[in-house]
Amino acid sequence: MRLGRMLILAAIVLVVGLVLVLLLSRMLGGGAAPEPTPEVILQQVVVLAQPVTRGERLTPEKLTAFEFPQERIPPTVFTDISVVAGKIARFDMGAGTFLTESMVLDDPGQLDTNTGSDHSLLIPPGMVAFPMPISRFSSVAWGLQRGDRVNVIVTLLFVDLDTQYQSLLPNWTSAIVPPGQSVVIGEGSSLLGEINSLNAMLVSGGEASRLGRAELDTVTNQVFFLIPSEQQRGRAVSQTVLQNVVVLQLGTFEQAAPPTPAAPQVDGSGQPVPTQPAPVAEPPDIVTLIVSPQDAVTLNYLIYAGAELTLALRSASDTGTSPTQAVTLQFLLDTYQIPVPARLPYGLTPRLDVLEAPILENDFVPSNP
Repeated sequence: MRLGRMLILAAIVLVVGLVLVLLLSRMLGGGAAPEPTPEVILQQVVVLAQPVTRGERLTPEKLTAFEFPQERIPPTVFTDISVVAGKIARFDMGAGTFLTESMVLDDPGQLDTNTGSDHSLLIPPGMVAFPMPISRFSSVAWGLQRGDRVNVIVTLLFVDLDTQYQSLLPNWTSAIVPPGQSVVIGEGSSLLGEINSLNAMLVSGGEASRLGRAELDTVTNQVFFLIPSEQQRGRAVSQTVLQNVVVLQLGTFEQAAPPTPAAPQVDGSGQPVPTQPAPVAEPPDIVTLIVSPQDAVTLNYLIYAGAELTLALRSASDTGTSPTQAVTLQFLLDTYQIPVPARLPYGLTPRLDVLEAPILENDFVPSNP
């Protein structure tokens, strides 16, 4: 009897414990029954097993399949390797890239018509690439690289022109002999003869007949006709025309493939024959800039007009613009307080007409004896 009662009490305690556990779990879990996990449907997608370059044909060895949730697959992704094999890569791609219809082409000839060159991808919309000739001086000692930002400085020479002839002043003068008068013909001090003029004739002109100006000498009270001693000098001016211009390329875009090194040669005794040193690469003579269409037209005009164009390298963190003033001889004198030397009754000797850089000791290269 006592054993039966103990079993009944144990059963009651067990039932009460289960009820308490159920009530506690409902209180902590909000009483919501767990939702069944939805079944994830996987689908095969085609990815690159190896990196490929633009224009390379996609062989089956470069492709692999990967299981991916179907709901997260874009509609343009390839799901069959046999469909992708044999197509052409439209641009450079790395391993693990999901292949879509826009990434491949059927014909290599479509590369030029559909995508153009790789360089055009670096040009922002609304901009163009324009080349300009350079030298070691104008290209910051050939220190430019793709992505650098530069300012373009132009230097021009201005001269005075005859507005009608558009020729350099001063003009040349000439004399006209009216009809019926005799004209003396000679060369230097030799008299060759005299002819009668039937029509109006020009008997002078040329470099020796430059148009001058009349000046009154205050001492003799005589009028003199002054002729220029040399051709008109150009008046120089420099100004920044473009700022914050991006360099697309220094030098030519497509370089020729380097020649394959020849196998070393030996003479009859087995000694290696000395080979000629490899030719030194020519320095770049052109740079391509990314500019607006209007700036491209401006550069084109300046180049054909014979202007000197110089590039100034900017800081990599500087993208702003700064106003500049055009520099002329008068600007130099006024801004930097350069005085015009007075005409003194004494001077330096020896006479100096042209400024020359000093020659340093290390500039001399000793010749081989």
